[in-house]
Amino acid sequence: MDFKQIAKNYNKNKREMIENAVSKNRHNINNFSKYNAVALDIMFAEWHVLFPSHKQDLNCSSCRKAVVKFWETIAEEWKTTKNKKTKTVGSKKTKTK
Repeated sequence: MDFKQIAKNYNKNKREMIENAVSKNRHNINNFSKYNAVALDIMFAEWHVLFPSHKQDLNCSSCRKAVVKFWETIAEEWKTTKNKKTKTVGSKKTKTK
């Protein structure tokens, strides 16, 4: 599976939950140089639901980086598809003589 297929399989509630977790974690990393514990728990729980055979350890720094990077990429995919869908096309104006 690629990122686009994974991103399509999530419903609106789970998308909002993951997007909030990613933004909270990004905020903590930028301001405090630490991960947000609650956001990490959410991201790891969803990771293990999505990939039950690929176990990741919360105490492993490279595992944390991989899971966070994965969910940041998925959240970015949701943003790009949301921007494409909400783009409106104006009606064509006709000139009057």
